[in-house]
Amino acid sequence: MTQPNGQRLLVLRELEGITQGQLADRLGVSQPTISSIEKAQRALPDDVLHKARVEFGLPRSFFFVGPFHLDVALPTFKKSSRARATDERRIVRHYREAARCFAEASLASGYHESMVPLDLETLDIEDAATEIRRLADIGNTEPIKNMTRLLERLGIGVVNDLDPRTDEPEPKHFGISVPATHNNRPLIALAATMPGAVMRFALAHELGHHIWDRRSGGTWRSTRAPEEKRAHAFAGALLLPRNVVQSHVTESLHLNGYLVLKSRYGVSVGACIMRAQQLGRISPERARSLHIQLTARGWRREEPVEVAAERPLLFAQALGRITDLSRPRIEEATGLPSDLVFHWLNIEAPTATIIDMQSRRRRMNA
Repeated sequence: MTQPNGQRLLVLRELEGITQGQLADRLGVSQPTISSIEKAQRALPDDVLHKARVEFGLPRSFFFVGPFHLDVALPTFKKSSRARATDERRIVRHYREAARCFAEASLASGYHESMVPLDLETLDIEDAATEIRRLADIGNTEPIKNMTRLLERLGIGVVNDLDPRTDEPEPKHFGISVPATHNNRPLIALAATMPGAVMRFALAHELGHHIWDRRSGGTWRSTRAPEEKRAHAFAGALLLPRNVVQSHVTESLHLNGYLVLKSRYGVSVGACIMRAQQLGRISPERARSLHIQLTARGWRREEPVEVAAERPLLFAQALGRITDLSRPRIEEATGLPSDLVFHWLNIEAPTATIIDMQSRRRRMNA
């Protein structure tokens, strides 16, 4: 773009979680001025652009980012019923910016598009899980050792901590993605850090949306929606294969027996119980009893047997192919503050070199 994009003020507000009035106060202009710039009814003045850069630590390139094709597509969430609308707008904007950066970096670096075929949507949950394992060259009884790497091999980017300012002990948003037929370099993101088993399940859940909901023209708010139930069931089928459950789970299996499954397959005990009930290996009454025991032991907050957290690589590798991963090149390539991008990449940001100009001048004049 040759002219600054005033609509990026809306992006800035959503990233920061502030209103038009709050942004206007910080930039020293009126709220109607912000509104008209966001609606492209007037150009973004240079002085407002400069003040925004200084106030929010933005690179100039932030205001020269054009429209992104996924900005109008609808996101899917795995989220808590306690999530607030204001938090959701912030998370969605972080996701849209991360998805834009990943798609552009993936294309520019020459990495392949998503290998998940559209016709998987014609399969049932169990067959789709089997086909994903086949595409990833993982046997029907093998554990998925790294769910993140499976997605990346299929051409799907992963960000495992979307919002650096989310420090809630119990995050209200989990997985987020935008399934769409024209989204051939998709990104799946986790809104905040979470235990390894929860992380793996959330990633598999969003992959389910990517399989079946790419043609969806609407969105859904309830965790009881058919789309959510299907994605949840798919995550269980992918991570804990049917024949494994059939050979290891009986009606009398105690909680410690489920810990064995968790240790090998990286699935929480709660998810193992739900999977066993869905497959008819345990009765609803037995599942209810096991869930009560989970609560009584305090396992709902912290289960025994730690599952290692997974670290994404593909996003950083794609950006690394087209930049030297320095702050200036990252900001030029993404149009975003480098600290935010380094947070998404889950790599250490390079330390800025501070030059003492007064000392330098004294040395030169000595």
